[in-house]
Amino acid sequence: MLDSRLLDRAQLEDFSARAEVSDEGLYTLLMKEAAVHEDELRRAAAHVLGVPFVLLAHEDIEPEALELVPEPLARTHSLATFARSGPVVDVLLLDLDSLEHIKFLEEEQQLSLVPHLTDRVSFKRALLIYQKRLKEKYGDRLKSVEDERATDALLSHALLSRAHEIHLEPRLAPGGQELRVRYRTGSMLYDAMSLPKQTANIVGRLKELANLSFTLPVPQEGRFKVMLQNGEHVRVRVATLPAHSGEKITLHLAREAAGKKGFTLSSLGLHGQGLDDVHDALTKKSGLVLVAAPRGGGKTTTLYTLLDSLASPYLSLASVEEKIEVPLAHVTQTQIKKELGLTYASALRATLRQKPDVVMIGEIASEDVAGLAASAASRGTLVLAGIDASSAKEAIEKMISLGVPERLLNAVLSIVIGQRVVKKVCVKCKEEYTLSRAEAAPLERDADFGRVLASLKAEGVVEESKQWKEMLFTRGIGCSSCEGGYTGLVGLQEVAGKDGEAPLSIVEDGLFKAAQGLTSIEEVKSLYF
Repeated sequence: MLDSRLLDRAQLEDFSARAEVSDEGLYTLLMKEAAVHEDELRRAAAHVLGVPFVLLAHEDIEPEALELVPEPLARTHSLATFARSGPVVDVLLLDLDSLEHIKFLEEEQQLSLVPHLTDRVSFKRALLIYQKRLKEKYGDRLKSVEDERATDALLSHALLSRAHEIHLEPRLAPGGQELRVRYRTGSMLYDAMSLPKQTANIVGRLKELANLSFTLPVPQEGRFKVMLQNGEHVRVRVATLPAHSGEKITLHLAREAAGKKGFTLSSLGLHGQGLDDVHDALTKKSGLVLVAAPRGGGKTTTLYTLLDSLASPYLSLASVEEKIEVPLAHVTQTQIKKELGLTYASALRATLRQKPDVVMIGEIASEDVAGLAASAASRGTLVLAGIDASSAKEAIEKMISLGVPERLLNAVLSIVIGQRVVKKVCVKCKEEYTLSRAEAAPLERDADFGRVLASLKAEGVVEESKQWKEMLFTRGIGCSSCEGGYTGLVGLQEVAGKDGEAPLSIVEDGLFKAAQGLTSIEEVKSLYF
């Protein structure tokens, strides 16, 4: 700073003293207060750290190298891969800490990343070249309905960006209408690109593939499966929504290779006595198994897993669902169509006339469906059913409020699985810590810490001598492999009997899994407090 005459000695001493008191660091304080132009500050930091500082012209940037990093990630974290020579990749950065967000290139592709600090103008130039290349590479292929590669281009780029949803949104722009393309990665929705209005023809192609009407001005849903040029199969669920500026299309993507792995009851989060109780209930030839959770609580995934675990050439399996999320080869699946008079009740009656050994009901929400489910369970059918309730006790109360006699419910009910879904702590960036008294206090109202500790010891998760004050919990710091310290999901469950009582409540199971290092205390608290 002194050599470059960016600050005089008195200014430097003043900022240094303030940085020491605030624990912010000199660089952070100077950047925050704009005491020195940010680009000059980066140049000085590069000199001290021995990192190249580069000013790039248009021709210095290799468009092919840019695509190593998804554009939303590049824009969000102000970084770009601008050149490549074999396994060596040059990375443009405004902040060296951002390099963490693309460490997956080293881990997954065995590339060597060389950081370069730059000024904001050079970074903006790289980003504009990237966005222009996206339009050239994908925009032209999205313009024609007849071009069958259009869908492949859209899906390929979304999957390259690690997206599981694509949002196509028509909107008004200064130059006229355009199509905004956004990707959802984890829980975050990012702008991917903006395309000219004529590219909205891709909407017609998608509706054709999903067998949707071109003329009905109502929300529609459909699905299709496509094989990309790389041989990968992708299942796509299409949802349309008429809006003032045009029709919005949302695509839900599922790689078929990932789907074939399936789930097990253990991978969903069931364990110990609760897991044993579920297995016992599934061995019975009749009875009612309820899966209780609010919307978004993972009911459908659990029901599919229960049904899939019963697959056998000697059993007749059926389901009645509002939407068939996953086609199952060994199950006769019926999707309700209210507009045609095929309601949950009428579809269930027709299904039960076929005498299935096992029937899955996606949602019990009316008196007639509740009555049919209980009646079928009493007459030799194993019934697996979802119900919108926040706990096992509430699920039982709701069944009674829907007109199922308490005596009949007691006779047919095998178990109730109450559940929630929380995020899993990233194993690559997690740190361990002990739980303070203040952090534990909010949970004590809803959780018996002694019962949770006993379960942890009974299942061999911790040693017999362990005490709560010695337990190590985890939280994610955030890295290139995760989103804010989390990656993936896990269920919190309570498995209750006819009285609604469970070995562990949902909150206690959350505490159990936080002590296991699967999730964080913050995630458990977020569900209730």
